[in-house]
Amino acid sequence: MNPVPRIGIITGVKSEEAALAPIMGSVEAPYVRLSGARPARARAGVEALIGLGVDALVSFGSVGAVSPDQKPGDLLVGTSVLDDDGGRYTPDEDWSARIADVSGARPATVIGIDYIAHARDKARFAAQDIAGIDMESHCVAKLAGEAGVPFAVLRAVVDPYDFEFPDYVLDAVRPDGSISLLPVIAGVATQPWTIGRLLDLNRFNKSAMESLGGAARVLGPGLGFFTL
Repeated sequence: MNPVPRIGIITGVKSEEAALAPIMGSVEAPYVRLSGARPARARAGVEALIGLGVDALVSFGSVGAVSPDQKPGDLLVGTSVLDDDGGRYTPDEDWSARIADVSGARPATVIGIDYIAHARDKARFAAQDIAGIDMESHCVAKLAGEAGVPFAVLRAVVDPYDFEFPDYVLDAVRPDGSISLLPVIAGVATQPWTIGRLLDLNRFNKSAMESLGGAARVLGPGLGFFTL
């Protein structure tokens, strides 16, 4: 009998990690590293997971929508990962197909970038037939490819294609993926017109985390990965 494969997961913030709760009580639970929405930390996390000898890697968490037909909570499974330098990487095809079949996630091209995306960025990426944007998938894809480790991308839409993040939101993310309220309070105090967007973002994020939690539950500790 083959040993149970151990999965390594890179995600951004604590709420995304919490969406993995349905599988974290298992003896086969994955290893998880958080980037704190910082690509350099994502790269370090991937390197650490590879160093632990994981059998496969997953970029897991939220994604920004690029087209108007996507709504908060929609699941995407990456069939191709791009970076902003023109690199293209291919996730494990069989694994990605299983994730899509079991979770109902839509197969899609995603792009990983080192900065928070604005509506103008989304318009540029839409012309490239890209469905979603995040800040970790390119790190996972590049380093997994170099190490010869299979990888997959499972993401849920948070922000719609025309949504603009309040500029203080990223400042609120600590390196460990937790959220500091001080930048949010200061941001709302100086930009009270953004309160509506902040409330929308909270609602969008709730939908996305519910979708990710449901996907984790049905896919199990290996998130659909297995070895023959």
